[in-house]
Amino acid sequence: MAHYHLSDILQTHYGHYQQHHRLSQQQRLVCQRILACRTAALGQQQWQCNQCHYQQSVFCSCRDRHCPRCQGKQTQAWIEKQQQQVLRCRYFHLVFTLPHELNALTHTDEQPKRVYSALFEAVWQTLSRFGMTRKHLQGQLGCTAVLHTWGQTLTQHIHLHCLIPGGVVTEQGQWRGVKSDYLFPVKAVSTVFKAKMLAALRQRELTIPDANNLINKTWCVYSKACLYKAETVVAYLGRYTRKGMLHESRLKAVTKERVDISYTDYVDNQRKIMQLAPEELIRRYLLHVLPKGVMRVRHFGFLANSCRRKRLTKIREQLGSKVKGIPAAITDALGHWCCPQCANGRLMFMGLVPLLTMLAREAQLKLSG
Repeated sequence: MAHYHLSDILQTHYGHYQQHHRLSQQQRLVCQRILACRTAALGQQQWQCNQCHYQQSVFCSCRDRHCPRCQGKQTQAWIEKQQQQVLRCRYFHLVFTLPHELNALTHTDEQPKRVYSALFEAVWQTLSRFGMTRKHLQGQLGCTAVLHTWGQTLTQHIHLHCLIPGGVVTEQGQWRGVKSDYLFPVKAVSTVFKAKMLAALRQRELTIPDANNLINKTWCVYSKACLYKAETVVAYLGRYTRKGMLHESRLKAVTKERVDISYTDYVDNQRKIMQLAPEELIRRYLLHVLPKGVMRVRHFGFLANSCRRKRLTKIREQLGSKVKGIPAAITDALGHWCCPQCANGRLMFMGLVPLLTMLAREAQLKLSG
């Protein structure tokens, strides 16, 4: 089965695309990194089997967060860290979606950062208000919020995935858990979210397009069924926090004229094939390049970085639970791979071969040949 890479499409069509479209500095930088990823331009890694001493050279990756071939190791390390922070309680998954009328605010060089900042602020203010005012809670929530800007067809669909432990910390430091299968009434959350988001945009002096229509329409907040198992929570964390806009396994066919991409049509929940011109695929992909300095994953409330460790320790004491160990499979995947020659040993990282050394070796081989 053929494997296709985004870098192959950029290699063929990026030059022509660049001539006919205006790109931001960040978009150009991302394209350059993806093109250089796992090529001689970034140097090589040397790996050696700890039993048969088989050696293997691997081109270095660009490590850009937008590159579909990178972040695998970092993703596993991140999931390992989150595994230790999952509480033995119910979890709730809420999705806050911006109306598509606001997408245009992110199409200039200066404004996307302010729009995404306003979205994170409005969502947390909404959740925090409900956590403080609902009679059965009245305390501080914790929340991990993840920014996604894409839909299944790579069109712009700006939304926040929020994973929320089912409980609050009161002013007295006591844990108060949620007993129902829902966290908050969705319609009420949607109304407050709309008001908070519009206020946050105005505070940042952003012009709101079609403001009257936005005020009158219902904004989309989706609440999924609560999660009971910690393992399921970790799976959600990995799926929604580190998944890029396009997994390359979705590229089913690539020619000079078109690219075939698989996607899920949520109207009938069926897998389908979408055909795009290569330049249209590049355009849609670059829509989701985040401005420099914008963090896609943020933690709030008792999960905030400044207090998370202390708060989680106290909550666990009250819940009578301990930190769950890290699965061995995840730990093993981080540092080495099985040797392809003897199948018994492990490939261990030996060091880097800089680009200049590689070029010198290639020149020496040509001379000796």
